[in-house]
Amino acid sequence: MRHRFTVIEGGASLIDAVVEAVADEAPVAWRVDLHRPASVGAGEVAAWRALLARAAVADPVRADPDYLLSAAQHQAGGRDLVFALAWAVGNGPDRLGAVIPLAMPHTLFGHGRIVVWQPYGSALAPTFAPGSVEPVRAALVTALQAIRPRATLVLDTPAAPEIPEAGPASRLRAVTARGTIPAHSLVGVRPVHASEPARIERVRDPNQVRDAVEAFLLLDAEASSAPIIGDPSEAAMVRVVTRLFARRNQVTVTLTRRADRIVAATITLGAGASALVWRQAEVVPERLERSA
Repeated sequence: MRHRFTVIEGGASLIDAVVEAVADEAPVAWRVDLHRPASVGAGEVAAWRALLARAAVADPVRADPDYLLSAAQHQAGGRDLVFALAWAVGNGPDRLGAVIPLAMPHTLFGHGRIVVWQPYGSALAPTFAPGSVEPVRAALVTALQAIRPRATLVLDTPAAPEIPEAGPASRLRAVTARGTIPAHSLVGVRPVHASEPARIERVRDPNQVRDAVEAFLLLDAEASSAPIIGDPSEAAMVRVVTRLFARRNQVTVTLTRRADRIVAATITLGAGASALVWRQAEVVPERLERSA
């Protein structure tokens, strides 16, 4: 087995750990790049999305780099997060074979464990191309040992069985497939005054999404017992994620009005069967009646 390792420090924004783990009989080598969330470039993002399509992931919205990288930057909770991008090299153009978010141990508190990181409230698993789990695991262990020789890499086990090339990607943890979003969930509002007609506006224009998101946040501040706006990191993530998804026409903000007042709002990420109702807010009937 042949190993090559280099570390390039780019301030606080980048760690590149490059490793080749090549079996003597294997025609393909694996290179693992470890990136801080802010250092993942446009080329890596394009390859990441191509991997998601190739792997047919069950949750393409939260596995999308616009979502995962934003969550890592705004909701890390003080953890040191890196993204391991594993590339198959040596047989034509480099091809991304896996994306694995990792939480690194703090350098001042012992060497500890390196674990798979998941955004708060999700059970998202790392994404692997078919047939890549074991070679990527070996290359990742080698890369991490080079920078944290006394740390322990903990990947969720048992690993999912390898899937044939035509099937979806193997992952470290199975994720329940998402079905079509029910029509009523796209609005997510209970009747307030049956006698007053509801006017529903679905905002998809990237130039209008920002104002619609602010309307959502104002309603959430009024209706929720724990408003998003009260948590700067969560509010920042909502604004950033919706802005990034709007650039690709992958966000819909649904506003429901009664008597010219917004009484419900929903943020939906993605489109079609993979759409995710991400955030909802509504005024309960009792509160609306008291304020009328």
